[in-house]
Amino acid sequence: MIVRFPAASWLLVAVGLPLVVAGCAVPPAVPPPLTGPAIPGPAASAPRAGWLAPGRLLLAYAGPGGDVHLEATWPVAAGQEGAPGHVVAQLDLASSVPRLDAGPALRPVRLYGRADWDALLHEVFADLAPTDPAHATLVAVQGVDIVFHRDGGGALRTYRHERKPAGLIVVRTLGEQDFARAAAAHLAARWSATEPLLFATGDPDSGTGYVLIDPASGQSVLIAPVAAPEPVAGAGALGVSLDFAQALLLQSHVVAPLTRPFASTERFLTQAAQSAIAALPRPVGTAEPIPPVADRPPMDLAAWEDELDRRVDSPRYAGRMRLLIDGEAFFTRFVQAVQEARESVDIRIYIFDRDAYALRIADLLKSRSRDIRVRVLLDELGSIGAGADASAAPHPYAGGAGARPASIAGYLREGSAVDVRALPNTFLTSDHTKVLLIDGDRAFAGGMNIGYQYRYAWHDLMVEVEGPIVARLAHDFDEAFRRAGVVPLTEAGRARPLPPAATAPWTSAVRPLYTRPADPQILRAQLAAIRAAHREILVEQAYVADDEIVAALVTARRRGVDVRVILPTRGDSGFMNSANLIATRAFLRNGVRVYAYPGMTHVKAALYDGWAVVGSANFDKLSLRVNGETCLATSDPGFVGTLRRDLFERDLARAKEITTAPDAGWTTYIADFVADQL
Repeated sequence: MIVRFPAASWLLVAVGLPLVVAGCAVPPAVPPPLTGPAIPGPAASAPRAGWLAPGRLLLAYAGPGGDVHLEATWPVAAGQEGAPGHVVAQLDLASSVPRLDAGPALRPVRLYGRADWDALLHEVFADLAPTDPAHATLVAVQGVDIVFHRDGGGALRTYRHERKPAGLIVVRTLGEQDFARAAAAHLAARWSATEPLLFATGDPDSGTGYVLIDPASGQSVLIAPVAAPEPVAGAGALGVSLDFAQALLLQSHVVAPLTRPFASTERFLTQAAQSAIAALPRPVGTAEPIPPVADRPPMDLAAWEDELDRRVDSPRYAGRMRLLIDGEAFFTRFVQAVQEARESVDIRIYIFDRDAYALRIADLLKSRSRDIRVRVLLDELGSIGAGADASAAPHPYAGGAGARPASIAGYLREGSAVDVRALPNTFLTSDHTKVLLIDGDRAFAGGMNIGYQYRYAWHDLMVEVEGPIVARLAHDFDEAFRRAGVVPLTEAGRARPLPPAATAPWTSAVRPLYTRPADPQILRAQLAAIRAAHREILVEQAYVADDEIVAALVTARRRGVDVRVILPTRGDSGFMNSANLIATRAFLRNGVRVYAYPGMTHVKAALYDGWAVVGSANFDKLSLRVNGETCLATSDPGFVGTLRRDLFERDLARAKEITTAPDAGWTTYIADFVADQL
């Protein structure tokens, strides 16, 4: 993620999920049929009628001088698998009112009340609940994770995911699209509802929110009330600006150089040297015809791993990795691991957001800190910047105060024993690593931060890691946590000892790779892999801005290697979108196949013949040459096969291949030049 500092956003969502109460028992009776069409509440807040067009909901409210029309609009992504499972739209005054006899493109919507919404939730949950009392199903309903099961007496019990009992194991997960399809099936089969339905889900006195379900398409849309300012604790935008200035100027460039003189000097020299190296011109391709893809055997992986032992100062460790694709898979496992932790939870993260989902995770960590040691290591600017972006959090906090806190570090410390530290950003460098450790014997690593986008909106991956390799990651955490101390040069305490290098066969080993000052292992290893690959290179990245990587991929394709690159259709950074466009033009001119993934992919993964690399590093200057980064690499055929099948093959099928080089104006090249420095 590229941290942005946008202007204040406006959004208020009122969603009622009354069944989500820890320990609440709901009788398993069959609910009554839908009552409709009136929505209960004050007449002024209840729409008289509604109509649905592609990407647009129109509501008519009775007013003293005639109908008043409100509308909600959203992007239409028809036929795009992999798009977000639900859509959030905002009610506002209608820009225009179409003729209501406009034909099939404008369909009438049936209106239902809060009680009907509750009844629908109950029936869907009752049918999906496991029979084993120790097992549960997790379903995402409009940005809230609900866990439900039947207790020993057969009663349906529901919990917010982060508050469920630790002994209750989630054995099935359903995303937003799954819930919308299940709800549509119930509506069609039991209540004979086939037209679009709009459910009131909140309190009309405080601004009614709605959920739109279209059985015809299986789409679910959350309709927020008329825009109101999102509450922000503290001084709002001014407070964020002051926090930014304090972190960047005082902490990073006054306090840090005084308390960390050697590390600060090293970072300055690294930043200067790598900026000069990254700015060197590199020829991309030639005028010669593009050769066909060669049918040749892959590189010798055993010899390749031995060569890496000589190239990078990072040995292999015994261990195994489990692939977790998207927030549904990762956060389900992570929450369970935190609930089951016996001794410690250590989190090293670039962004710990302040949106609704991040605060629920923070509450879980605060609760566990009463029983076990909980440490959180943040990147200073990463978390301040993400917290300033209210547009990334369309749901208010549903577990405590409605306002987002002024500081996630302060929120984590308040009323808890969580030990929170932040790494400074000396000379605009960051710690971009995402590694989360449980009891020192299990870890999660990859590209996901903690926040709404990573749980619900973006495509991303993490890996769950076990074995001696975890001790290496725990050692790295201890060292980084010590460096973030008030006076790191004198702080007592040692990092946990390093494990021995792997003695098992290379196919069961995991190699950590780092970007560290003056030691860009991730860049060196992947450049070497690109040059060594014989048969196939598969890359999925959010940002491809490093010219040396682009030139190496082009060279590999021109020697006959099948090179395919997956990029996001819509990135979160204008500069990086321009860099991706320029890279795409270079790729297509030289035979590299490029695919546009629908929506935002934040994945950082690559396969070079049978060698896999996953982790936190983007293909840009900061990740490959400057920032603190951690990736994990392996030649284990089991993991490589899973990564190829479950990530690359599925994403290539979802994505649209780009066959024509997109146009690029002079502003694009200027933005690409800026991106080359990021």
